[in-house]
Amino acid sequence: MAGHQAVKSQFKTAEGRYTLHSEKTTGLVPFAMRRTTRLTIATLHSGEEEGMYVVYNVGDYLHVAPFDATEKDPVCSLIFNPSAVRDGHPCCHAYCPARDGLDLLVGFANGEVVLMSLRAQLQAPPGGSRPTAAATLNADQMHDSSRCNAVLWVPRSNGSQFLACHASGSILVYKKNPGMTGESSGKLLSHLSSKSTGSNPSSTISLACGGINDAAFCPDGSRLAVACRDGSVRLLEWPSGASLGGYQVGRAVKQSCRWVRACVVGSA
Repeated sequence: MAGHQAVKSQFKTAEGRYTLHSEKTTGLVPFAMRRTTRLTIATLHSGEEEGMYVVYNVGDYLHVAPFDATEKDPVCSLIFNPSAVRDGHPCCHAYCPARDGLDLLVGFANGEVVLMSLRAQLQAPPGGSRPTAAATLNADQMHDSSRCNAVLWVPRSNGSQFLACHASGSILVYKKNPGMTGESSGKLLSHLSSKSTGSNPSSTISLACGGINDAAFCPDGSRLAVACRDGSVRLLEWPSGASLGGYQVGRAVKQSCRWVRACVVGSA
């Protein structure tokens, strides 16, 4: 087509340089306003499902596609609330290998967090869209009714501890018993708790920052960077949650943050 601008094939980001491998122009999923698509890379070892996968959310669905597939067509597409009026859609997700097989977290717009097994989703009969969930946390907005904007596994916890960061500015900390594989979701949920209080979540960190959009652990898990709606990036000591500092450049809302070597980078 005359005047058509070629697609940019070279990209440079804080993480490195990238080259566009292919472009898909047919069978696309319609863009969903105010529903940001996020990507998670997951690797399964052994078994028929062995390999790398891309987990991504679009609209009301959570999709899983083989990493090395050129078209990235999903091998399974999950919808968590099939009702006509949906009060929650997937917003964020995180993967971490875990001994109990419960390695995938999904955060929702209604504040809930679902704990599940990626392998179990891939083993489900083809054509099914109903997810197999081990537990639903913050059900019925029991602890926080705001949107869950980030879920993270705590580094070096062997998949036994994770966080849910909410638009309210709260960080809910959960601990799970890695020996609960195969138990019913209700029994598993009762063990996602603090040993001392028996409460769920085990602890809460509250930030007066206008809300949390994203968070990221440094590689050794000693510090947590939080991208806030007031335009700042806060740095917290882990696991105490004590503030170590931060920075703010202008008033632009920080949508995400990432660690690059020993430095944290926030983007608007």
